[in-house]
Amino acid sequence: MKKLVLFLCSAVIFAGCFTEGAPALPGKVGPAGEVLVVCTEKVWNGPIGAAISEYLDRPYEVLPQIESQFDIVVLDPSEYDRFWKPHRNILFIDVADRLDTKEPDLSFYRNRYSNGQIYVEAKGRTEEAVAGVIQERGEELLSLLHAEEIKRVAALVKAYENEAVAAALIENHGFTMNIPRDAVKVMDNEEFIWIQRELTRMKGADNHDIKQGIFIYSYPYTSDTLFTFSSLLQKRNEFLERYVKGEIPGSYMSTQMRVTPRYEEIAFNGKFAAEMRGLWRMEGDFMGGPFYMLSFLDEKTNRVITLDGYAYAPYFDKREYIREVEAILRSFRFQEPEAKAAN
Repeated sequence: MKKLVLFLCSAVIFAGCFTEGAPALPGKVGPAGEVLVVCTEKVWNGPIGAAISEYLDRPYEVLPQIESQFDIVVLDPSEYDRFWKPHRNILFIDVADRLDTKEPDLSFYRNRYSNGQIYVEAKGRTEEAVAGVIQERGEELLSLLHAEEIKRVAALVKAYENEAVAAALIENHGFTMNIPRDAVKVMDNEEFIWIQRELTRMKGADNHDIKQGIFIYSYPYTSDTLFTFSSLLQKRNEFLERYVKGEIPGSYMSTQMRVTPRYEEIAFNGKFAAEMRGLWRMEGDFMGGPFYMLSFLDEKTNRVITLDGYAYAPYFDKREYIREVEAILRSFRFQEPEAKAAN
């Protein structure tokens, strides 16, 4: 609970760091997960570049292979023109001996040059001073950029959602999520829902399958021990073995324990939740990939609800696929079905 309180307090303080841009702006540009760093090559190769890389180039948590949190593109200020200014994520480095740089600072702006943009300005009189402020607030910077990418994906899915599946979740279960238009329900019973999305993507001369799946399951709340790492993992494996079968007879999904899943207590929709990131595998088969999971208490029904999602993309990087899954899960919200009109 102490972690939860600290998280909520820091979120409130951090929200006040933003300066809003003008309302009438073009749309953002740039691929998902990319950050444009505007500085000279000399600055990048010094302490500032090292400080930025310490956070943004950090490995994304619990993926089958090493992928950085963000893809960094370094641009010299002389090339920073109107083509680059609408980029989705910009970190502008300003090292100069001026009155306004006397105290090193890291400032955050929304929508400075484009709608949906995050613009960050790091300034100071020396490279060491700027590097220091980046190190002091690096975790904030990383959390902000990740959260913003999640929000962008959620908004995109919402604009092209599967209204039929979303409506069925409301009607049958009293909650909804932003479900992609091309997703389908594989299973839907009182304790387990499985929604899956199948895509194909070209690499080389061949098309390759990509899958993203969402599981929603619940069970009675009996004590706080249900939110421990071991208990959540045990329940996860029980539900997956029972309901998620592979194509090979006898195969089923489980948690890959060669890499220990990462567990953290967080705030979700303003309340306590347990978050888990890890790897899944198909017992009896050769499939696997990353998963993301959220568990929280529904006080109305006194049940633990778990939102569990996975990505399968054996020929591609996994970071953005599991980020999409996280965005879908985080769109969960309770919503009662509309009362039917009397005849």
